[in-house]
Amino acid sequence: MKQLRIVIADDSEHLRNLVVEALSKVDGLMVVGEAADGAQAFWLYNRVSPDVLILDLSMPKASGFEVLETIREKDKSTVIIIFSADPGLALRDACLNAGANFYLDKSDPGPLIEICRQLQQE
Repeated sequence: MKQLRIVIADDSEHLRNLVVEALSKVDGLMVVGEAADGAQAFWLYNRVSPDVLILDLSMPKASGFEVLETIREKDKSTVIIIFSADPGLALRDACLNAGANFYLDKSDPGPLIEICRQLQQE
């Protein structure tokens, strides 16, 4: 089982804390950075080169969609998970077409943990 370096970007500190707590219970999942806005997400991505980037769509300074598009222009290997409160199919499809690997609903963190566990097996 390999270690995964994870960055989570969400403007809700409460949600970031919940996700960090859930991920920390799984051996080999290491949250190496937290961002409260899109600008911090870019900075952390460039600074720590995570294996997985978990992005909220609605953040100040740069949206998760903008972060996704910018990263995908130069990097196809980092796994990008959009973690959104918006279940709209059009938005989901736009994110997946822009290069997101997964689009998950924030109301249920279970699939997020399961995806990270599967990525450890690859």
